[in-house]
Amino acid sequence: MFPDFTKYIPLLQNGLDEMKNCLAHLYAEAKATREATQAQQRALAFEFGVMDAQDNPRVAPRRLTQLPVIVEAETTTRQEIDVEGLNQGRAVSRGFYANLGDTPFKVTLIGLGGQASTSHTVPPTTTISLTCLISKVIIDPSQDGPATYQVYMQ
Repeated sequence: MFPDFTKYIPLLQNGLDEMKNCLAHLYAEAKATREATQAQQRALAFEFGVMDAQDNPRVAPRRLTQLPVIVEAETTTRQEIDVEGLNQGRAVSRGFYANLGDTPFKVTLIGLGGQASTSHTVPPTTTISLTCLISKVIIDPSQDGPATYQVYMQ
């Protein structure tokens, strides 16, 4: 009444063994890929840092279609540059500030939470890279002359 399936049992057993081997290889590949991805994530976090804020419009990915904020001026009084406001409400995450003049001046960076960096002197013809999220740059000219500066940020 039923056909004899016993002749197919060795074929099925062989197919199951081959499938186990294939799945073991797939699992090993997936595990290696996951480990490599985690290593890359650790390296990138070490190099570029980790953002604390999530879903915050102030901390958004850079828009490559948006031009950078460029402020270039000469001043004899303290200048507070609201780069976050100039950047359409998004904190800047990279760029530089430079002393284009002949006299040194001091710079203080203001972070997202309002915390200020240490005020530091920028000698003439010096450019300093920016690698963290900031909302404001404060320029304090020295008594020796005006501060001629450029701020370029994205």
